[in-house]
Amino acid sequence: MLVALLILAGCSASASSDSPPTRAEIAALLAGHARAVRTGDRAAFLAGVDDAPAARRFRQAQAGAFANLARLPLTRWFYRLGPRAQAPGAQAAARRRYGASAVIYRVQLSYALRGADRRPTSHQLWWTFTRKDGRVVAADDRGLAAVGGASWRGPWDFGPLDVVRGSAALVLGHPGDAPLLQSLAGTVDAAVPAVSAVWGTGWARSVVVLVPRSPVELQADLGTAADVGEPAASVAAVAVSDATDPVTGAVLGQRLVVEPDQLRRLSPIGRQIVIRHEVTHIADAAATSGSTPRWLAEGFAEYVGNLGSGQPVRTAAAELRAAVEHGRVPRQLPGPAAFAASATAAQAYAQAWLACRLIAARVGVAGLVTFYRAVGAAGGTPHAAVARAVRHVLAESLAAFTAQWRGYLVRELGGRVG
Repeated sequence: MLVALLILAGCSASASSDSPPTRAEIAALLAGHARAVRTGDRAAFLAGVDDAPAARRFRQAQAGAFANLARLPLTRWFYRLGPRAQAPGAQAAARRRYGASAVIYRVQLSYALRGADRRPTSHQLWWTFTRKDGRVVAADDRGLAAVGGASWRGPWDFGPLDVVRGSAALVLGHPGDAPLLQSLAGTVDAAVPAVSAVWGTGWARSVVVLVPRSPVELQADLGTAADVGEPAASVAAVAVSDATDPVTGAVLGQRLVVEPDQLRRLSPIGRQIVIRHEVTHIADAAATSGSTPRWLAEGFAEYVGNLGSGQPVRTAAAELRAAVEHGRVPRQLPGPAAFAASATAAQAYAQAWLACRLIAARVGVAGLVTFYRAVGAAGGTPHAAVARAVRHVLAESLAAFTAQWRGYLVRELGGRVG
């Protein structure tokens, strides 16, 4: 009888060690993992990570990420457990690699950085959990990579992080780029009050700048912006965000992503204009909507970027000037496609800039801001939204404004209206 009881007890223990962790157990692990990040407890953090040879890569990556996170002004860091992955092949591969109890779940990571993030931003991870010596631990974050379930990677996941803080800038880069990071902090610190002087102070007025080291990191930093026409390696800087809250309209996870090689090619004035342009996109993002045409979004950012630069109009709009001087005056405000094509982008940006410059010349800087906000709040198609704003702010038709803009191009750049 005693032998039978011992056998049954052994079977029960074996079944328990092979059974997948419960949702409650995984949630408790994630809560402790997040608490360790917030409190800087490295030992507690790594206690929740598998130390088996098969999990060595993940454990090393987590240790490196923890060291980087300790340098950041985090105000929030927490996880929410999502559903179990519906991928039988991947689940089976996880069990073969990490033991019979291994299971893959979706995990939502939410975090916020002091100053820049008024609300947390969130990203999806796909983590493998298993039992180890009676404990539930995390073992991998690539279990679904083969079937399209790639875990999001933050700046802290790409090697040692170098952090430079300015009065308004938080610049995240890597060792070896210190001069560039310091320079960027100064440029952003100067850009924030310059943008606020035009747009107003009703935005975060704090900018997180990401300076990636590799094309893979650049792609991760750009996120969905890399899939909607933003060139990944041919621009010096891009303002990106993670999402917009559908209820409040708050823009979440705003970041300024810099391409280091492209930025180094710019003159100091060119760098100033580019950074102020992108900071403007961050400032006005909540007032930019589906009814905001591309020419207005880019033209307004160009207007703010060029203010006080000292560049003559004919120099700043050199490609458009050449066209206008030869009688090729655009007949309509530039459409979205003109900004996406390399052959027409420079002229499209100049056309948009001069349209906003004309509005400011007629109704002042405050009037231009009123125009921008009115278009974004109008709803409907961009054409209809602009037409209503032109009627309200400029007291004329869109056709009349377009004709005035064409004449303005000629006056500023030379040539004749065709």
